[in-house]
Amino acid sequence: MKQTLGVGISAGIIAALLVEVGEAKFGVLSWVCFVAMLSYYTTECGKTGFIKSTCCNISGLIWGYLIILISGILPIAYSMGITVVVIVILMCMQSCISWLSFIPGTFAGAACYFGTGFDFKAVIIALLVGNVAAWVSQVLGGKLGNILEGNKKKSVVTD
Repeated sequence: MKQTLGVGISAGIIAALLVEVGEAKFGVLSWVCFVAMLSYYTTECGKTGFIKSTCCNISGLIWGYLIILISGILPIAYSMGITVVVIVILMCMQSCISWLSFIPGTFAGAACYFGTGFDFKAVIIALLVGNVAAWVSQVLGGKLGNILEGNKKKSVVTD
């Protein structure tokens, strides 16, 4: 329980910094950072979770870009819908590659792209910042959890 409290405290502080400094001072989209943090925390966390979450978030961003690009050049009715069907199949099929196997992270990256009105640069920056922030909050939270437990054992997070 104290490990969870430690992670909660560190994630809360980092999230506050993302809002107050990241977005207010540097224009980093805090809501996209939060989606990336959510993505990280729904993986197995650690190094493997960081790689999966980040790679899948960015692949989703690229898939979203391709949906808009391809549907815009197809000279057929319902081009957006047809493109979405094909791309979503590919988004799911990429999960055969281990570091792209986190399908929800892929959908999250695409959703962020659509949610920003197709701002590729802003989304990629925020996805990267959010995944790094989540990993840092997990590591620091594990250390804080150990302090709260009153022991010096190695934290749950090892990488």
